[in-house]
Amino acid sequence: MNRIRLIANREANFIFHMLSVAQCGYDNAYGQKHRADYPGQTLETLKRHEGLITVRGGMHCGALYGLLICLPAEGRESAKAFYQEIMRQADAGEAPAYYTDNGLDKPAREIAEAMAACYDHYVQNIWPQDQATLEDYIAQVMPLFESSGFTDRAEAAVGCALPSECFYATMVTSVENGPEAIDISEDQDVFGIARSPEDALYFIGHEYIIYLLKHALKDEDAFHRFETWPITEGLAEYYLKKVMGSTRFFHEQQRYVSFFEACEGKGSHTAAVLYRMGLNMN
Repeated sequence: MNRIRLIANREANFIFHMLSVAQCGYDNAYGQKHRADYPGQTLETLKRHEGLITVRGGMHCGALYGLLICLPAEGRESAKAFYQEIMRQADAGEAPAYYTDNGLDKPAREIAEAMAACYDHYVQNIWPQDQATLEDYIAQVMPLFESSGFTDRAEAAVGCALPSECFYATMVTSVENGPEAIDISEDQDVFGIARSPEDALYFIGHEYIIYLLKHALKDEDAFHRFETWPITEGLAEYYLKKVMGSTRFFHEQQRYVSFFEACEGKGSHTAAVLYRMGLNMN
């Protein structure tokens, strides 16, 4: 059974749309196209706090990224309502102590106010076209997962099943030339639509294996520090190659693929054992 579902989440699309137009972690034609739709001061506010609300894979995660990007991007409520609640808490002195103690409450409020002010314009004037674009793309990619048996084969290769019912690939229109494959919840990850459907199969498939590895390596130190990121990415590519016969991305991690393939000649190993071997590779 295919466990991967591609979805068009309006709230995630709004949030990454704003990061793109404000050039926070993204610089592309999509952002340039819509930049004039918003007051310069609003975009300057977001840009000023760029380091707090952006990520760079394996290198940086902004202090407010979880609160102000991931949580509202899940789509459990409207992003506007979420940001208005952040503003209310700040004005009422109810911001969590962690943010207050670390001087993050004022930036959080400024970011929330900027985002909330732009929401209605996006929903009314931009989302309908973005939604149609996303639905067309999803219709091209989903059959590739449905017909390939990818998730069953990936789970067999890694040796564990996905802990949740499904893996939701949240597709957004605005993240070209910047970070993607961003996990915003335990079962939801953000992807762009700039690559071909066939490339999307490989790219989303890689991240599905990453989610399997989060379960398979739960007793290891993987995913807890940036230093282990190349090893887990390389291990995911190793399993992707076992499933698909080849890889297409993460070229800098191919030395780990070769290393793990060489380990095959030394016996059958679980993902955890291979990971520990990777730690000692250097």
